[in-house]
Amino acid sequence: MGHKIDRVAVMVDGADWVAVRPEDFDRLDASRRQVGARAARATRLEHELRQARARLARIEAILAEAGPAGCACERLAAALGDDGPAARGVRSRRRS
Repeated sequence: MGHKIDRVAVMVDGADWVAVRPEDFDRLDASRRQVGARAARATRLEHELRQARARLARIEAILAEAGPAGCACERLAAALGDDGPAARGVRSRRRS
């Protein structure tokens, strides 16, 4: 970690201000940008997590509707955004 930032309270036109050295200001500005980038990444990850949870809920619903004897391969592939099992060389099998 860097050194502590020295600050000086100053009065400008009757308003209280804080003065810092230019190199300390640069460090603060860099920290602000890093926090902003991390916040944007966290927001993006939260969005991706919501999408994954919604996709999982669709998959669970498809599997519940199919039952033990049904094949839900095409519906699952559609829910996952695939072109289907045939596009990947997978053949579906029905249970008797």
